[in-house]
Amino acid sequence: MKNFSKTLRAAGLAILFAGTLYAQPKIEIKGGDTYDWGTVSDVSKPLAGQVEIKNVGDKELIIYQSKPACGCTSDALEKANLKPGESTSLRFTVNVGSTSGQLMKSITLTTNAQPDSIKILFLKANILRLIQTDQFISLFPMHIGKEVTGVAKIKNNGSTPVKLLEFTGNNGLTVAKKAPVTIPANSEIDLPVKAVGPSQPGPFYGQVLVKTDSNDPQYKLVEIRVYAENKPAPPTAQPSSPALLPSGGTK
Repeated sequence: MKNFSKTLRAAGLAILFAGTLYAQPKIEIKGGDTYDWGTVSDVSKPLAGQVEIKNVGDKELIIYQSKPACGCTSDALEKANLKPGESTSLRFTVNVGSTSGQLMKSITLTTNAQPDSIKILFLKANILRLIQTDQFISLFPMHIGKEVTGVAKIKNNGSTPVKLLEFTGNNGLTVAKKAPVTIPANSEIDLPVKAVGPSQPGPFYGQVLVKTDSNDPQYKLVEIRVYAENKPAPPTAQPSSPALLPSGGTK
């Protein structure tokens, strides 16, 4: 009987040890690993969101770090240590800037979770600006003293026409269309942008501001940014000399 009790006690300790050995913290982001704002047209302020993070394991979960992939994203973690079954909130904001179309950002969570200690939360949105234009256009090829033209596309994603009232360019940039220009609803136009290569070679930067009649304050002025690499003018080909005809003799 004594030996049986010892065996039973040893078996109990082994089970307890095994349970401790295999106890693991596990991380779960409620709703999945992607937070989607969907289609967003109001970009006058940063996008804001929040997710719930839960420890679905049977050992304490420690979130050592939450790190956004870029400076345009900020985050705030409510609590870093979670007991089994406990949850916390992760709040975040994304500065949209001049982005149009699909936006994708991420926040990386470094934890003691097993088997995966790294968890990535993806943040996405479709930025639909009511007045949308190319973020950057290139003037190519640009040469010193030579005129070059690039084309910026401006799209009206709204349900009513938009009128472009005035074009203002810096660094010698001009628009080869006279204002006002009307863009019908859900339509796009080409806006030719011209410049003459400056006297010095090197990178060229500039912008064109487009004043509109939009009722939305964030679209009263639309910016078109311009880039070029200004190079010396190519050498002018010299005209070839006429071939010398053999002189004729006299009879």
